[in-house]
Amino acid sequence: MKASDGFTLLGPTVLAVIGYVFSLIFFGRCMRILPMGFAYALWVGLGMITSSVIGVVIFKETLSVSIVIGLTVIAAGILVLNSAQGESV
Repeated sequence: MKASDGFTLLGPTVLAVIGYVFSLIFFGRCMRILPMGFAYALWVGLGMITSSVIGVVIFKETLSVSIVIGLTVIAAGILVLNSAQGESV
């Protein structure tokens, strides 16, 4: 989305729309296997982490210590939710 300059550039806008469509398709497939709460947390958490990495690598954005701590806490939360899946009855 950032590369599309607010959806004013056609090429990046088309790529963003294709990305959204595939994201929804794969999220729906994920919901076939995983419980809804875990699937959503996983999808959002991994999306935030991936977006942050792409921002740093492609757009040369900087990460502050608080952002790194926040992303680490999100990743830890995903791991805790994943481990809790085996505990549910």
